[in-house]
Amino acid sequence: MTQPRPSSRREFLKFAGLGSLVFGAGSARALGADGREASANSAKRQAKNVIFMVSDGMCFSVLTAAQTYLTRTEKRSSNWMKMYGELPVVRSLCETDSASGIVTDSAAAGSCWGIGERIDNGVINITQDGRKPVTLVQKMIAARKRCGLVTTTTATHATPAGFVATVATRSDQKTIAAQYLERGVDVVLGGGTQYFSEDLLAAYRKAGYGVALNRDQLLADAGQAPLLGLFSKGYIPFEIDRMNSAELKASTPTLSEMTKIALRRLGSAPEGFFLMVEGGRVDHAGHGNDGAAAIHEQIAFDEAIATVLAFIDKHPDTLLIITTDHGTGGFNVNGLGNEDFISLAPSYSESTPAFDRLTGFKMSLEVLKVETKGLSSKEFVAAAEKATGLTFKADDRAKITSTKTLAAALMKYTSIGWTSNNHTGEMVEFSAYGPGSQLFTPHLRNDQVHAKILQATGVA
Repeated sequence: MTQPRPSSRREFLKFAGLGSLVFGAGSARALGADGREASANSAKRQAKNVIFMVSDGMCFSVLTAAQTYLTRTEKRSSNWMKMYGELPVVRSLCETDSASGIVTDSAAAGSCWGIGERIDNGVINITQDGRKPVTLVQKMIAARKRCGLVTTTTATHATPAGFVATVATRSDQKTIAAQYLERGVDVVLGGGTQYFSEDLLAAYRKAGYGVALNRDQLLADAGQAPLLGLFSKGYIPFEIDRMNSAELKASTPTLSEMTKIALRRLGSAPEGFFLMVEGGRVDHAGHGNDGAAAIHEQIAFDEAIATVLAFIDKHPDTLLIITTDHGTGGFNVNGLGNEDFISLAPSYSESTPAFDRLTGFKMSLEVLKVETKGLSSKEFVAAAEKATGLTFKADDRAKITSTKTLAAALMKYTSIGWTSNNHTGEMVEFSAYGPGSQLFTPHLRNDQVHAKILQATGVA
């Protein structure tokens, strides 16, 4: 007998629970095992809303490490992995090439989503032959949908800009800031006050935008007008630094908090909305080969997933996409301990205790670099031990003179290793849930996503 399929997350969980009572404990998971088949119930519905979540620079191993960290420290799964176990999620592998080559930057990657075409690295939505196609957000606004951008980078950084703006170089963030206003983006939340002049802020206010410049102002939000929120001169601080600073906790909203406010502003839109949510500093941690910072950024992104799923519980006409634009740094958890490759019997007995030492890290390498400027090598090592909770061996002490040499030494203490400080060219995780999710095939190109979102929403 064919079982009825659930049409929302709440119904799915209820149905899965009943299934486990009837068929045994393993059946609830089995009901969601074929995500593509289970999502077919959404095929006849269009998505009113789209929430597009990007963990920028996330190697798949960062996703794994965040799951491992939460399992070991909080005895729970990440929200992303819990989704995979409980909901009819469609999963794909997505190629990340740009027109420049097999390794993309965030500008070309964001532009792929923004216009559905591959362009050169460093450019925002201008093709190699000079065309300036209409962007995804412009199309959504033309369809009377509200649109929002939330990020932990500068609000005008490459990924959010890729959905909206048209500029010859990603560094032209002042022009991007003005284009957000010109093109009518309803909610813009992130860092980057340096790119919004007083005149431009006045223009936003004149156009009816509320302006929030700290966490208290954001959380006091109760309005329906457009909103601009800028919470730092540059990037939002790393989560590991925010967690360990009373001042930053008080002044800086989390990605989850920004997402909640954005959904409050956009959620009542009669024709629906498009919201991009970016955990942008996973990428920066990768560039700095900072494993602890990368994991905490991923966990902060994962908390935003929980916020989004709570919204979708009440708004099942929402298509959720969670992905990344590329990997950064070649992050991986490595085997440590008795690496006897001759007998092919390594124990890797040190891997787990090494990984667990990450719980002692209280500061990003970025902040450590600033706070130790001008110190002697001996003083730097002492500061590094205080920041990480580690005690370095004598031969390593002689080599550790800066955050760069510290990063290189950390693998033997934490099991986290890197291949470079650059972007990487692997295929990446792409997941979709809700109406339209069945459109995403098991293997995707990044330039195919744009058209599928338009198809899912019925936007021309």
